Amino acid sequence: MKRLLVLIAGILLCAGAYAQNPLMNVKSGSLDLFREEVNINVEVDDYNAIIDGPNKSAKEYYTVKGGSAYTDFCSDLIRAHKSFISYYNAEKGSLKSTVGESSDYPYTLQINVTSMNVGNAGASVFGLSHKSGGALINGTMTLVDNATNEVQCEIEFNGIKGMRSPVFNGRAISVYRYLADALLGIIR
Repeated sequence: MKRLLVLIAGILLCAGAYAQNPLMNVKSGSLDLFREEVNINVEVDDYNAIIDGPNKSAKEYYTVKGGSAYTDFCSDLIRAHKSFISYYNAEKGSLKSTVGESSDYPYTLQINVTSMNVGNAGASVFGLSHKSGGALINGTMTLVDNATNEVQCEIEFNGIKGMRSPVFNGRAISVYRYLADALLGIIR
């Protein structure tokens, strides 16, 4: 009986080691282009994602708060997009592709965030783990050849969660760094 339990445990451990990243799933195409020496433009569409909880669009959710809340939200996201780009380029290792912001690049990585949990500041004080209260995003990435508008690959991401921070700017930067890290993880 002990041998059977050890065998089952070993099989489960091996299956877990070869399981696909549960946060990212390649829906179509190939990731080979990321391994080639190419420049890829990054465009992120997240300014009007559905905010989890109230289930309202970001613009509606932040406009109700009044003042410059929506403008501040968008400014924080712009900094987070730059963090995605810098993290990818710094951590790509032996990968030859480079991401940036230029319409002259031959390929575009379109990141569409469909829903976002913006996290909360209270968790940074009372959180039990470093990710409690962090922002969370769901959506898709599509790599497009700009010359032909042909989709090279499509990736779905679910539950990318960043670390906690008392301000949304920190939570947004963290979640986009984790998004870049998850992308690098499936490319390698």
